[in-house]
Amino acid sequence: MNQYILKYLSHYSSNIREINRLLVSAYLKVNNFQNIDNKLINSYIITEDEEINVLNKFLDFFKDRSFTLEELIEFFEFVISPSDKIVNGAVYTPKYIRDYIVSEAIENYNNLENLTACDIACGCGGFLFEYALKINKETGKSYLQIIEDNLYGIDITEYSIERTKILLTLLAISNGEDKENINFNLFNGDSLEFDWFENSKAISENGGFNFILSNPPYVGSSNLEERTRALMKNWSVASTGKLDLYIPFFEIGLKWLAENGTLGYITVNNFYRSLNGRALRKYFSENSLKFRLVDFGGEQVFKSRLTYTCICSISKRTGDLIYTSSKPKNIRSLTENDFLYFDYGDLNDFHGWQLDDARTRLNLKRLENSGEKLGDLFNIRNGFATLRNNIYLFTPLREDDEYFYFKKDSKDYSIEKEICRNAVKPNILKNEVDLETFNEKIIFPYIFVEENNNDLFYNNQNRKVKVISEDNFRENFPQAYNYLNHYREELSKRDKGNKKYETWFAYGRSQALNIRGLKLLFPYISNAPYFVFTNDEDLLFYNGYALISENEEELMFIKKVLESDIFWYYIKNTSKPYSSGYFALAKNYVKNFSIPNFTIGEKTYFMNLTRKSAINRFLLRKYNIIDIKL
Repeated sequence: MNQYILKYLSHYSSNIREINRLLVSAYLKVNNFQNIDNKLINSYIITEDEEINVLNKFLDFFKDRSFTLEELIEFFEFVISPSDKIVNGAVYTPKYIRDYIVSEAIENYNNLENLTACDIACGCGGFLFEYALKINKETGKSYLQIIEDNLYGIDITEYSIERTKILLTLLAISNGEDKENINFNLFNGDSLEFDWFENSKAISENGGFNFILSNPPYVGSSNLEERTRALMKNWSVASTGKLDLYIPFFEIGLKWLAENGTLGYITVNNFYRSLNGRALRKYFSENSLKFRLVDFGGEQVFKSRLTYTCICSISKRTGDLIYTSSKPKNIRSLTENDFLYFDYGDLNDFHGWQLDDARTRLNLKRLENSGEKLGDLFNIRNGFATLRNNIYLFTPLREDDEYFYFKKDSKDYSIEKEICRNAVKPNILKNEVDLETFNEKIIFPYIFVEENNNDLFYNNQNRKVKVISEDNFRENFPQAYNYLNHYREELSKRDKGNKKYETWFAYGRSQALNIRGLKLLFPYISNAPYFVFTNDEDLLFYNGYALISENEEELMFIKKVLESDIFWYYIKNTSKPYSSGYFALAKNYVKNFSIPNFTIGEKTYFMNLTRKSAINRFLLRKYNIIDIKL
């Protein structure tokens, strides 16, 4: 897409109607469409002198280029406000993805001219546009008839429905079909509560739609509005883990799908392994739905956002799950031989689906069942969360007996050393040397107390943590107090200002403030198994995890096991993939890895091994694994 056009549009106007008028008028001018009968399109044609000048300036971008309807779809998606994209999850779906999903959906159906398709999160109409193209090509049915008979859509934003109407009308006009008024089956509403049978007699009589084709909104749990959270609870699949908006859209789509109909989605790919996908996996298994899943892993489809996706084709009939992984651009070359077949009864809905070949599944089973599980052997802890690390954390430029000195926002600060703790970020650690290189200080406005709130000696094991009083803070640590007070307004914005903290300077979360012990630190996500040992029992950490123990020898032994190719093989085949070869190392993904029983002699022998190949051979024997590609 022309970046100059996008830049122009981004600065042109935030008024939706003005943007629509500019784009519609430009499309008609560039493609030389005149004397339009359609009232909707006529209402958007620029005629005023002032706007004509703006239009002519915009048309300069198209002097030596075309203006297609596909570009119009992209422009419509591009000009959606950033805030709406966050709340509603709107994103442009590339044409080759829409084309593949629609083609796969309609492949085995006859009488396409009579079959209905719906997008339950239609945005600006890309999937409905694609379906109309296919039906017209396959059946010769006019676009106007397709729009009025076959296409249905709903979106939570009114302007998206309006833009869908514009797009479909221009599709008809561009093919010589003009009509004063078109009877659309498009609704402004919330799919979480919309009843299609009450709003469409035709769909009610048909028992639902023949096809539901969509890119469901991906809105993370932290960005969900309260009303949306409440509505999501009405759907059984949205009952576990942190709720993401895309998850109930599977159940919604299948509810409104007619028997033997097909659902085609491009959506987030972590539901088949994640905690919040547990109820959804159970739903699929209990209904034994015929499911075709093309997983893009860490490959990116959307230009505008970092999202890990897959294509789901689900038929409302019983069948097996078939799975393959693919690069997005290679989907057209996939054959049935590329897919693995799974009976739902062989999949673990609770822990996550292992969608691998039989040999890999056997290897993973042995890696999980050769001894005690890591999560049972060790306390696996998450790091602290201030929700404003850029304020609480700092790297000293110098220090003296009483203060640390640093600079922030072009201003010099001194902070009392007594109120600071050491802190590290496991996400950037590769080895023990990095502990010194990336060591930071954190302002720690907490004290350790007994049950009766008497102050304890700092190293007491039975301590509890409590935020210090504001008077204590102000009187005994005035430099730290004044520094945080300078950023008080920014601290108040945590949790969007909706949460009441113990006091304004308390951390955003109370987790991980009282973790004592030796630690084996590791990152949230990584492209290799990095585990870093520290004997600083009071070290705080963030953006990562730690195994906690009082036994240094035990931790160093586990460190060597976890840094092996064997463990990384396990992670690559069970964890959530990210781009550039990165994988998640969240507790849920590492806790089931088992540690075999080792004799004292075996431990000594293993710890003396230095060559990676020798380490791998030894561990493969312990896990009773023969056929494996590391």
